[in-house]
Amino acid sequence: MANEKILVVEDEGIVVLHIKKTLEKLGYVVADIASTGDDAIMKAMECRPDLVLMDVVLKGAVDGVDAAEKIRALFGIPVILPDRPRR
Repeated sequence: MANEKILVVEDEGIVVLHIKKTLEKLGYVVADIASTGDDAIMKAMECRPDLVLMDVVLKGAVDGVDAAEKIRALFGIPVILPDRPRR
């Protein structure tokens, strides 16, 4: 069973619940959940997940693409972004 910690970054509540439930069913640990880019960067620093699952479009000043770049640069944590265009 997988024990990898995953930080989920998503600002839609129902989507977060679905992702969290699915990951846990597969044996992953959801280390934390963030709903903004700034929050994602802070939580990545605090919980040091093995992977970040990041939405592109987030509320706030920092979108998912910018947050992903900062998380990779600052902490070397891999980030998965969905394949959709930037707004």
